[in-house]
Amino acid sequence: MRYDVIIRECRILDGSGAPCFPGDIGISSGKIQAVGDLSQAHGEQEYCAQGRYVSPGFLDIHTHSDKTLPEYTRAESRILQGITTELGGNCGISPFPVVPEHLEDLRSYEGGNLPYTWDSVRGYLDYLEGLGTSTNFGCLAGHGSLRMAVMGYSDQKADSRQLARMRRLAVQALEEGAFGISSGLIYPPGSYSDREEMVYVLGAVREHGGIYTTHMRNERQLLTASVEEALAVAEQAGVPLQISHHKSLHEPLHRIAVRETTAMIEAARARGVDVTCDQYPYSASATVLSSDIPAWGFEGGLDGLIGRLHDPETRRKLKDEADQRHIGRWHNIYVSALQSPSRQWMVGKSVVDIGAALGKSPADVVFDLVEEERNQVSEIDFGMCEEDIEWIMQKPYVMPASDGEAYSLTAPGQPHPRNFGTFPRVLAHYCRERGLFSLEEAIRKMTGLPAWRLRLKDRGLIRRGMWADLVVFDFDRLASDPTYEDPKRPCSGIHQVFVNGVLTAQDGVHLGAKAGHILRAGS
Repeated sequence: MRYDVIIRECRILDGSGAPCFPGDIGISSGKIQAVGDLSQAHGEQEYCAQGRYVSPGFLDIHTHSDKTLPEYTRAESRILQGITTELGGNCGISPFPVVPEHLEDLRSYEGGNLPYTWDSVRGYLDYLEGLGTSTNFGCLAGHGSLRMAVMGYSDQKADSRQLARMRRLAVQALEEGAFGISSGLIYPPGSYSDREEMVYVLGAVREHGGIYTTHMRNERQLLTASVEEALAVAEQAGVPLQISHHKSLHEPLHRIAVRETTAMIEAARARGVDVTCDQYPYSASATVLSSDIPAWGFEGGLDGLIGRLHDPETRRKLKDEADQRHIGRWHNIYVSALQSPSRQWMVGKSVVDIGAALGKSPADVVFDLVEEERNQVSEIDFGMCEEDIEWIMQKPYVMPASDGEAYSLTAPGQPHPRNFGTFPRVLAHYCRERGLFSLEEAIRKMTGLPAWRLRLKDRGLIRRGMWADLVVFDFDRLASDPTYEDPKRPCSGIHQVFVNGVLTAQDGVHLGAKAGHILRAGS
C-alpha cells in the first residue's frame, strides 16, 4: 500500500480521551487513510516521530484572527504552538456585515487594517480563501456588528423593525457559513442590548443551526448575575451556549465567584441546557484600552465619545466613574500595542507609569490614547488568580482557547503571550507539572471537544477519513516559552505541525506552507 505521507513510530493520542497507543499514520489527499501498523506500506514522504506523541491539531475555538489573518496569513502565532484550526468573530465583533453608513464605526469597532471589500460573511470568507492561509479558519457573526449595521452606536432599545433587520442579517450570516452568533455584552454597541433583543436575534441560531458564544456583560462584581443572564438567554432561545473565557476579574470575589458560577453551569447542564465554556490559562486578560471607559460615553460612536471628552463637565463625569471602577486597579493595566511611532515608548508600560511620565492621571492617559489612536490601542490587565484558573480548567466541559490573534514573530507591539503559547502552557504547566488531568484528557479538551462543539465531523480526531491536522510533540521538552516581556516566540517541544496533510512547521520554524481550509458551517 502506498500513501502520500506516512508518520511512523507514533504514540497516538486520538483526541477522544482514550488511552494513548503506538502506531503509524498513513495520509493521502490530505486525509488520514490508515492508523496502525504500516510497516509494509510505503509513503511518497515519510517522517519518523521517534516515539513522540502525535495528536490532532489543536482547535482554538475563541480567537480574533478575523482582523489579523489577512495580514499574517502564515499565522506563526497559531501554527508554532500547534493550532491548526481556529474560530474567529468572537465577543460580538466580526468584520461583517458591512454597510456604507456605518463603515467607519465598524472599522473602529473591529480594529486592524481590513480593506472591507465585502459586505457579508460569504465575501469575507471568499477573500480569505483567495489569500490562502496556514490554518483552517471559520467565523462567527458578531451580534455587536449586526447591531451596528442596523443602529450604529445608538444606545436606544431596538424597535420591532430594527430587531427584524438584525435577525435577517443573522440568518444571512448563518446561511453563508457562519458557525453561530457571538455577543460582547461588555462592549458598546452590544452592551446597549437587552435580553429580549438577544433572544429574538438568537432565534436565527435555533432555526438555522450553530452556537451562541458570549463575552458576558460583567466578569467582575456581577459575574454570577452575568452567568445567570447567559444561561437564561440561551435556555429561552433554545440554543447551545459557549461561555467565552470564563474567569473572575474581581479580587474580593476570587476563590468564591467561580465556585458559584460553575455550580450554576452544572445545574443548567443537569436540566438539559447545552452549555460549555472556554478559558485561557493566564492570570492577565487582554482587550482594547477603551474598555476602561464607561460604555455610555460611546453613544454615537468614537466621534460621540471624543465630543464628550472635549466637554469639561462630561469628561469629569466619565473620569469619576472610570476612577471609581478602577480603585486599586489602574496599576494592573499595561499598554500592549498602538499604532503611532511617536508613542511606541508606551508599549509594555502601565497607564500609571505613562501618566507619571506625562503628568497625567491614569484615566486621562486612557482617554487621550483612545482619542489620539482612534481606538486602535490594546491593553493587558492583570486581574485573576491561579486557584480560579485551575478550578475552571479541571471541569470536563471547559476547553482551552487563546482569545488571541494570528501574528508573525516580527509583528509590532508586545501582545499577550496567550497569542503564542496557550496550548503548550496547558500541556506543560497544568497537565505535566500541576497534574490537573491526564495527557489524554488534556488533548481531548483541545481537539475532540471543540470539534464536537462546532459539529466538525472530519476534524479533531485521529481516525480514518479525518483531515490530517496533526501535531508531533515531545511532552517532556514541551514549554510555553512566550512571556509577557518577550511574547513573540515559538514553543519548545512542538516538533512538527501538519495541516491537511502538509508539513507546515518543524522545530519552531514555519516552512511557508499555506494548506489551510476556509471552513463554512454546514459544508
